Amino acid sequence: MWRKLFDPTALFWRWMSTLADVLLLSLLWFFTSLPLLTLGAATTALYDASTRCVRTGENGAWLRYLRTFWRELPVAVPATLLWGGLLTALAWSLRLLWQAMLAKVAGAPLAAAVYAVALLIPVGAFLWMFPLLSRFTFSLGGLLRTSLQFSLAYLPFTVLIVVFTAAVGLVSLLFLLPMLVTPCLTTLFWSIWMERAFRKHLPTDPLPPSEE
Repeated sequence: MWRKLFDPTALFWRWMSTLADVLLLSLLWFFTSLPLLTLGAATTALYDASTRCVRTGENGAWLRYLRTFWRELPVAVPATLLWGGLLTALAWSLRLLWQAMLAKVAGAPLAAAVYAVALLIPVGAFLWMFPLLSRFTFSLGGLLRTSLQFSLAYLPFTVLIVVFTAAVGLVSLLFLLPMLVTPCLTTLFWSIWMERAFRKHLPTDPLPPSEE
């Protein structure tokens, strides 16, 4: 009995190891994305490490995270700045429409609703961008173009992950404590559909080979 209890391959210890990886990767993402301009690189690394190490059980989650973070930094930073700037401008425009709606400007509610729905595409492209970068090699222009193509080609998935991510983000901001696990769990949720999409564009396993 005691031998089974302390067996590192036992189900309890495997679950504890998985939970530790989820916590560690979430914290790594939080601290490495604090400058904001590194948000894309951090998300790329989080998706790669969570999908490979948490989902498939590979060891060395934090090492994989850091390797991917530094490797993809040169493309991820300008992509974050460009697409993040675009999303900020679009969000500001939505805020203006919201104010017009509160002021009871004619046609403002309909315009705000249509605009909010249209925002799903650029926001979705932003969420596809960094998982794509973790699986394929891109130039900056190629990454921007491909993420937009994926957001349109897999539109139902795009809407689902945007709504889910927004809900998780709101809960995390309101209660803070979930932030300990929600970043990693969110990318794992993305991977359910994203890996299926990536599999169609790769000849074999959508996960890249382990780096020694």
